[in-house]
Amino acid sequence: MGSQWQGMGTDLMKVPVFADAINKCDVILKPKGVDIKNILTSQNPKLFDNILNSFVGIAAVQIGLVEVLRALDITPDGIIGHSLGELGCAYADGCFTAEEMLLASYARGQATLETDVIPGMMAAIGLGYDQIKDRLPNDIDVACRNSATSCTISGPVESIKEFVSQLKSEGVFAKSVNVGGIAFHSRYIQSAGPTLLKYLKDVIKVPKKRSSKWLSSSLPETEWESDLAKYSSPEYHTNNLLSSVLFEDVLNHIPKDAITIEIAPHGLLQAIIERALPEMVTNISLTKRMYGDSVRFLLTSIGK
Repeated sequence: MGSQWQGMGTDLMKVPVFADAINKCDVILKPKGVDIKNILTSQNPKLFDNILNSFVGIAAVQIGLVEVLRALDITPDGIIGHSLGELGCAYADGCFTAEEMLLASYARGQATLETDVIPGMMAAIGLGYDQIKDRLPNDIDVACRNSATSCTISGPVESIKEFVSQLKSEGVFAKSVNVGGIAFHSRYIQSAGPTLLKYLKDVIKVPKKRSSKWLSSSLPETEWESDLAKYSSPEYHTNNLLSSVLFEDVLNHIPKDAITIEIAPHGLLQAIIERALPEMVTNISLTKRMYGDSVRFLLTSIGK
């Protein structure tokens, strides 16, 4: 979450492979009353106030970018997702069809909107979990353990605002994230679990086994051999929404000479990845928010 932006797919629709993928996404989502082309090209500043638009928009861009890489015969040796990005992992790993990924992202948004939750907020913080865990107000949770120097917190709006202001006054990086007013990956989203599980069971009829390429960021490494971890199942993806994102843990499994490719509407994780990984690692983002020419940026990135 947070990588969505207005017009994020406008330029990319000039790429035939990407456009073809989005056209297929459009056919899948139209029966749900979702105009994915509008979501990807609209300049409406309120578009992403609806979290469902963010979820399906990010998912569609990821599908399009994965198809571009496949067309170029770029095949990953490892796959890691951050929060919603694990739906993208399922697609890249062959566990999801495009339809399953889109409808799973739609279900995620639908379940969230139908659940009575408190007005929530999330914020990116320039401190690691170990640095912040003992400083948190009682009503704020660590939602994402991004790296040794970065985490994302989640909680009630006013509590997050107050804590962010406090951290800023101390010279600590702190910035709110656009999550549609929902405190994801925290105690406050737990009540959405049963509804999401129900919807996902309608989408994922026959769960496929996750390959060894796909490293889980929603389960601790001690549980990677558990029954829950084995399949890209409704239960796995429900747990993804409810649990903390353990991104820092999976970063430790990236080889020191790797090339990482971030697949999202915007390279939101680039700063985190670059600081966390060895200098020998080459980090590439396929997109950049408001760059000016997304096609040029995409092709230049692939050329690296």
